[in-house]
Amino acid sequence: MLIKTEAFVLKSQKYRESDSLIVLFSRKLGKISAVAKGSRRAKSQMLAGIQPFCHSDFLLYQGRSLYTVNQVEAKQIFYPLREDYQRLMEAAYLVELVDIEINEGQPHPRLYSLFGTGLTLLSRNETELNTLTRAFEVHYTRVCGYAPQTMACVACGIAYSEQWSFSAAQGGILCGNCRHQDPQASHISPTCLKLLRYLGTKPLQDVVRLKIHQKLNDELQQLMRHYLLYHMERHQFRSQKLLQQQGFLPVIKGSEKENTSTTLTETGKSGTVIKTESGENSDEQKE
Repeated sequence: MLIKTEAFVLKSQKYRESDSLIVLFSRKLGKISAVAKGSRRAKSQMLAGIQPFCHSDFLLYQGRSLYTVNQVEAKQIFYPLREDYQRLMEAAYLVELVDIEINEGQPHPRLYSLFGTGLTLLSRNETELNTLTRAFEVHYTRVCGYAPQTMACVACGIAYSEQWSFSAAQGGILCGNCRHQDPQASHISPTCLKLLRYLGTKPLQDVVRLKIHQKLNDELQQLMRHYLLYHMERHQFRSQKLLQQQGFLPVIKGSEKENTSTTLTETGKSGTVIKTESGENSDEQKE
């Protein structure tokens, strides 16, 4: 049985002497494994379309346990992701998130679209990499069905509190009165909460030029990393560990307790500016 489908290549590895075993995220088939016979030969016409991150059109033969690639035509190869180490590792992180969520033979159209948008934006020079990754994480939790509640306390429902905590176990923010319900909840600064809400309400392409202060990025990165790992029942992301080893991510040993001065600005056009002075609530203004 022959099947035509478009798919992203999540993984590609050597299989026998001249073949490749690839893992695909197909729009209509979900996650599938396929053998690309002869693809490792020097003159193979398949090679360009089966590299990791590639978006390609496939003609597959469905076998008993594996698909076989009969034809492949690359639609988007995403060369810039291979030319910059940080972009490469951020792309690997997106792949890891997707690979954890999807199941064999089960389509996930919303995640498929989000992943495609993420790779496209990640390959553009004007994209702020930290902003894209934080926004992808927020939208990822939504399309996977466990987005954090950020507009009101998950326990009592109030929308205003002088202090907020972020709880992975409770699934969102806790007000000062409900903080005791999760002793492991982390403090979230007013600016970080505002950023989290902002990223969750805007499409990825609308926020990727947003430049986030490093301290603010570190705070949100820590909160979302813990939130994702908790709901995935994992201890570490392989790609994030590599980024830490190369110095692209901080090695976070504990939660940030101080309300430090941070600034959020958008480059290239007028947009949201969030500025918080130590000990004060954040204000929003136009440039």
